[in-house]
Amino acid sequence: MKDSPDIHRTLARQLRRLGIRDLERPPPPEAWRDLLAVISRTYASAEEDRYLLERSLDISSREMEELNENLRLSSETRVAAERDRLNSIVEALDDGLFVLDTDGVVQRLNGAAQRLLGADAEALIGTKVFDRFIFRGEGAPESADPASSLAAILRLRQSMRFDSSVLLREGRPPRELACTLSPLIAGDSCVGAVFVLHDMTAVRRSEMELRQLADALRTARDKALDANRAKSSFLANISHELRTPLNAIIGYSELISEEIEEFHDDSLDEAIGEDNRRIHQAADHLLHLINDVLDVSKIEAGKMQVEVIAFDVPELLAAVAAVIEPLMNQGGNQFFVRCAPEIREMRSDRTKLKQALFNLLSNAAKFTHEGVVRLDVTLETEDGERLIIFAVSDTGIGIPPEKLRDLFNAFMQVDASTSRKYGGTGLGLTITREFCRMLGGEVEVDSVLGEGSTFRIRLPLRPRAAT
Repeated sequence: MKDSPDIHRTLARQLRRLGIRDLERPPPPEAWRDLLAVISRTYASAEEDRYLLERSLDISSREMEELNENLRLSSETRVAAERDRLNSIVEALDDGLFVLDTDGVVQRLNGAAQRLLGADAEALIGTKVFDRFIFRGEGAPESADPASSLAAILRLRQSMRFDSSVLLREGRPPRELACTLSPLIAGDSCVGAVFVLHDMTAVRRSEMELRQLADALRTARDKALDANRAKSSFLANISHELRTPLNAIIGYSELISEEIEEFHDDSLDEAIGEDNRRIHQAADHLLHLINDVLDVSKIEAGKMQVEVIAFDVPELLAAVAAVIEPLMNQGGNQFFVRCAPEIREMRSDRTKLKQALFNLLSNAAKFTHEGVVRLDVTLETEDGERLIIFAVSDTGIGIPPEKLRDLFNAFMQVDASTSRKYGGTGLGLTITREFCRMLGGEVEVDSVLGEGSTFRIRLPLRPRAAT
């Protein structure tokens, strides 16, 4: 049997299997019954397949609906959680934050913005935020036409930042704000703006107070400098005025002593000579005090000059010892001078070094009774530089630790009783320190209360090159 183009291939195979080959002639009854049975089974199988398919589709549809619902609920939960998280972040900000539409109308705001404006969200949402401010300051949007500034940032898609003094309406005091106006972009479109206000009022107030304080300090410093210059000028002038008559008094007392010796009158020596010696000692002491004051005033005025010369160190020590030994003897002290044998010549200001040593030794003699005072001179090398060390040590009263810091300040002594008991003005150590600094060195002190003190002058053996 040839396959007819009108009969499906599967049906043609089935007919051949049943022995039906000539489609023009009716088949035998048995073949026809078999064909109907096959067709019936085919319909039954197709019906069963359709039922199974419909059931599968129904189950799949219900499962898909459940999955879609679960996905929707999960998505809504996640979106709500993310929204709550973002809201928490926005509310945690210290800066005021406004979300505006393209017309500048407030869509939402955080708590900081409400506190800044002194109004709740209900009163602010739906209003134009710029209507609540009067901006002033360079770069701030014009209060008369705030929409132009908003339109500019929306058009250019660029943020605008400016510091501004903002007068809040309704009579509230002004606030100093750092403002940022930024476009809010969704996809390819600008849908509004974010307006952030950082309250700088406290910072600006602190800055103003600091400026005022700095101005006051500068004024006070200038006044103090003027007063100090006036004081130094006065001390210099008055010291010169006092020193002239004192020199005359000392000179006349020396003449009187010479005349008393010429008369060889013991009664006159005893009666007048003792008074004359007291006059001479008092005048000489006062002259030393005036010289100290004059030195301090010169140092403060920057008029003290340094004269560097080469001199013999042992010869200088001998000259200092000759002057200081009578003071040591008055207190019953033993005085020792030791100089390292390799030390001979140094270059410095001999006069200032001599005065510095005399100041330290006279203090040691003054504050030591029946003890030991030493002057030891040694050499050291520090960072490749040769230093000469003059160490004055004593076994005197010592200095309390809390007084060491201010020891070299002008007119400072350990306490008021020290000045009353031992005399002096407290200028000697100040002058010593300034002289040492002028000579490129420093003076240091170590002391134990009740055991004694050691002062060390550290100077370069040769002057340092000017830098």
